[in-house]
Amino acid sequence: MSQEEWVEPRGPHLPDAITRIPLGVWPFLAVAVLAAYGRVSLLGQESFASPANVLWVIVGTVEAVAAPLLGAALFYRHPRAHRTVPAVAFGTVLFAFTTIVDALRQPVMNSIAPPPMFGSLDEGFVTLASTGYSAIEALLLVFALTYLAIGLGDARQFKDRRNGRPVMLGLLLCAVGAPLVGGILASPWPPGMTNQIVVGLTAQLLTNLAWAYLGITAFRGWRADERPNVGWGLVALAAVGYLIVVIVFTLLSVVLWIIGPTETQVPLIYEFAQLLTVGLAAFWLALLAAFWLGLPAEPDPNDVAPSDELEAA
Repeated sequence: MSQEEWVEPRGPHLPDAITRIPLGVWPFLAVAVLAAYGRVSLLGQESFASPANVLWVIVGTVEAVAAPLLGAALFYRHPRAHRTVPAVAFGTVLFAFTTIVDALRQPVMNSIAPPPMFGSLDEGFVTLASTGYSAIEALLLVFALTYLAIGLGDARQFKDRRNGRPVMLGLLLCAVGAPLVGGILASPWPPGMTNQIVVGLTAQLLTNLAWAYLGITAFRGWRADERPNVGWGLVALAAVGYLIVVIVFTLLSVVLWIIGPTETQVPLIYEFAQLLTVGLAAFWLALLAAFWLGLPAEPDPNDVAPSDELEAA
């Protein structure tokens, strides 16, 4: 065998299945893994004492893990998403940041007011710090949803085919009505809690409007047969489902306010509210499935619209 024909042995290398994964996927996967580990560590071993507790641990972890996985799914299906759909990509980055900020909440609050010092600090200051942190979390989620909706709107390739105004009005009514009813039920507001209640209601209103905006955008794309159509429908389902859960929570509060709290009714309503959190987890999984299906579809340069053919002629 001549020297030119000698084949040197291949050195150690990563499996091809790993090297084929786009680089943009790995940061989101890392955040998801850390979020799952942090969630399980925070809950402690007592949370796994029974199968029911394990179920609630999984349900409570879905949102924290699904939020960063949105970016992983997006960049896996569209490695150049930061160029082709920049608004959608930026929205998924913000979703990952919401998970990071939520995971850092307890360490940040402990650094501001360590547990042994809570008794010596002004209670109003601790409440204000907690409220401010919650407002930051809410704003991150609002911007993430808004950028996602804007990006999906920019990625649309077909015009609206049907009038979806009734759906739009219904979603907006749900988004505004829930915090409005909540504010009324909380009145008269306790002295010294006005700022916290106003911030909480404002955060809920903005979050609801952002979900409504996303739902309206996805619903219009679904009815216009955008690709992948199932993906657009799953996003619309997730947004509409979230607002329905918010309305149901509000109705539970109304029922509790009318009948008054009792020893038997409060636990029943609490258990029903826990079941609604299963629905919220399912909606996050639907959102993740939409991106795994390839949402949003990139236009095929070989496809020529009828209007383009007429203009070329």
